[in-house]
Amino acid sequence: MSERKRLTRIFKMHGLSLQASALDTLCDVVQREAEVGRNKADVNNVIFNIIDEIKDRRIQGGNGSGGRSSSMGNIVTSALLEDVVADFRRDAKDVSDDAVQLLDAFHMPRLDFDRMRKNFSLVPFGKEERELYGEAVAKVDMFNQRYALIQQRILRQDIFQPKLVTNRLGRSAQNNGGTHTITPVESLLGRSGRRFLLGMIVQVEEGNYYLEDHTAQVPLNLSDASLLTDGFVTENSVVLIEGEAIDGVLHVHNMGSPIVENRLDSIKAIGLQNSDIFNSIGSLSEYEKLREQEIEHGEDGMFVVLSDVYLDSPAVIEKIERMLEGYSDFNPLPIFVFMGNFTSKPLSSASEGTKAMISYFEDLANVICKFPNVANEGRFVFIPGPNDPGITGVLPRGPIPNYFTSALRSKVKNVMLASNPCRMRFFTKEIVFFRDNLVSKMRRNCLIEPRQDSNGQLSSHAIKTVLDQGHLSPLPLSTSPIYWQHDHALRLYPFPDALICGDRVEQYYETYEECDAINPGPFSNGFNFVVYRPVGEAGGSQTKSDVELCEVP
Repeated sequence: MSERKRLTRIFKMHGLSLQASALDTLCDVVQREAEVGRNKADVNNVIFNIIDEIKDRRIQGGNGSGGRSSSMGNIVTSALLEDVVADFRRDAKDVSDDAVQLLDAFHMPRLDFDRMRKNFSLVPFGKEERELYGEAVAKVDMFNQRYALIQQRILRQDIFQPKLVTNRLGRSAQNNGGTHTITPVESLLGRSGRRFLLGMIVQVEEGNYYLEDHTAQVPLNLSDASLLTDGFVTENSVVLIEGEAIDGVLHVHNMGSPIVENRLDSIKAIGLQNSDIFNSIGSLSEYEKLREQEIEHGEDGMFVVLSDVYLDSPAVIEKIERMLEGYSDFNPLPIFVFMGNFTSKPLSSASEGTKAMISYFEDLANVICKFPNVANEGRFVFIPGPNDPGITGVLPRGPIPNYFTSALRSKVKNVMLASNPCRMRFFTKEIVFFRDNLVSKMRRNCLIEPRQDSNGQLSSHAIKTVLDQGHLSPLPLSTSPIYWQHDHALRLYPFPDALICGDRVEQYYETYEECDAINPGPFSNGFNFVVYRPVGEAGGSQTKSDVELCEVP
């Protein structure tokens, strides 16, 4: 029996009829499989896999290929067969490339919590009008949402859940053993004794701080306050307080950061679709499919992250070249993330400063082009620092203007200019990139000295602060201005899988509630960088990340 007749018969046995052109395509596939050394049993397995995929597409509603082909009932066309074969031939690099998605801060959907209905909704970009300079009501809503998101998280904790027990008479009585009640600020009036409160610290008058919630505000006396948790306490941070109201002033005895929850617990409360800011997971089945791909191909993904890459320094350019040389033979290539500042000193807005910045990026392009594979296949993400060109001083800040990077983008194929902060998706993993001098800002603005019995690292206090607060910049607006209607782009709720924050302090890596917190350190000082693998190893249904703190010799 000829090969063509054998293939036709196999398809007919499965209720499928091959068009002549589709049969030609299938014969070519069989021939190529034989040429690469596959035996007859392996070739037959390939044929049966193709048949199974065609049947699955018919069940799911016809062509299954976005209109490019059609099964026309039980007839298999050449276009359908080629589409199925192309999917089978996608290698790990193709899958990993499709798994990466960059989300700009100014195009990010907004998670909204309705305190009255106690439910979440995800407001897509474009459904509401957002301005850089919003009206005063936008500022009020910004702080309301910050507080509401933390409040709903706190009230779901067991320690603040009232427990009901039944006594011997069959009546229900509230058992307060081991639980506490959050008292609204407005309910302090006329009450004595210690109370637990949740509120935001605000400065109503210069030097005078108040605790404010959605009901009222009360002056604070912090002179005897004892800090029970790690982290910085700053203006505009939300805190849990145990204190007593005396003569209209809340005397604080104990104070701590809000209780946190890990990413999975938050997603369970919010809902899978309401937490899908990348619009990549339409259903639970799609999420499971993405997880399967992550386990199978995720170990190939790698991010090489540098911060404070001073392009005006010849030594920095030399070390970048040496680093790229080391990765030029990798397959697939890592994703290179460069965070600012990109010059050692702020450049003037005059023509001389503009020309200098353009030339610096052109110098970088020339270095990258020394490695053709990196220039053609590598992906580069550029995140601006506080002193880089553009509208500076307000968060989130937009990407570096295209004008400065025209030479770079013309020579290097895959260049992405991102906002600060920005987010990237790698399969199901969410990674937040942020460039700011967090430690120094929080150290200057803390109201109470952080605890000394922790590990003593200010960087650990800073990371715990932003994660506890669920926000990248829980600081006074005078210190860290924010576009009110884009404040949601700075939120860290739910926790990302990784927070990579470029700061002017030494490298660090720690894990907090299953969130990787990483600082690559300033590349300009010591030539430090970090290698992050979102899926360092995969076993069964679980994955584990891998972080390597590196230095260019």
